[in-house]
Amino acid sequence: MAELRLTMTAEARNVLTDLLRLIAPAAARVSVNRAKIPDSDSELASFWTESLSAQAGEEARLLAAAFANAKGDPAVIILKNEAQSLAFLRALSAVRFALRELVFSDIPDSQLEGAEDLDDENLPNEKRHALACYSCFGLLQQSLIGQIDS
Repeated sequence: MAELRLTMTAEARNVLTDLLRLIAPAAARVSVNRAKIPDSDSELASFWTESLSAQAGEEARLLAAAFANAKGDPAVIILKNEAQSLAFLRALSAVRFALRELVFSDIPDSQLEGAEDLDDENLPNEKRHALACYSCFGLLQQSLIGQIDS
């Protein structure tokens, strides 16, 4: 069982939940696009596309529900088993990839991963919020990977 402690306000968790609900369809599309599904067999490609899209959408909903239902101070998200932890990790990855491709395509990876190097004050509010989510989800990924590996 993995636990993620969220040292953020309820308002911040609500913002993340809203963002996750909005970006879920885009995250599913990005997951499908990144899979590079071969198109030599259109029926198989269609099946893979639908399956991956449905899985990514469900995992994004799991992520949003986890943030929305986190309780306590600090709020705690409890992942009951390894399968749920891995689904949560995939959802975090899908959202970060979507943010990377849709919002931060103009920023080099090295600069984005060292987000403290970005000049936050010159970014529009929407991009600053997305950057905060990107960074937060990266930290959650690291924490979760550490718990899964141990």
